[in-house]
Amino acid sequence: MKTISFTIDLKSFCLGALTVGAVLLMANKPTGEPAQQNQPGWPTQRYQAVVNKDTRTIIIDTQTGRFLVERPAAVGLPGWAPVDFEEVYKRR
Repeated sequence: MKTISFTIDLKSFCLGALTVGAVLLMANKPTGEPAQQNQPGWPTQRYQAVVNKDTRTIIIDTQTGRFLVERPAAVGLPGWAPVDFEEVYKRR
């Protein structure tokens, strides 16, 4: 029976060790920072949606006062109309 012998030079061994180390580092990469909206001091609930079965959907930006109003669907595609709260309030 023949004996099997492998020889490897130092350069190949180091390259293999670095490759294995890189793969392990990428596989064990920790998750990133939490989302900014969950950090303390970050404004929460900036956008609010108002939905009613009798009216259209409205998405409100509470910081700027602007909102999107759902327009009736044309050709099956819903549309959104941007509106500013101050403009609507001045008209009343």
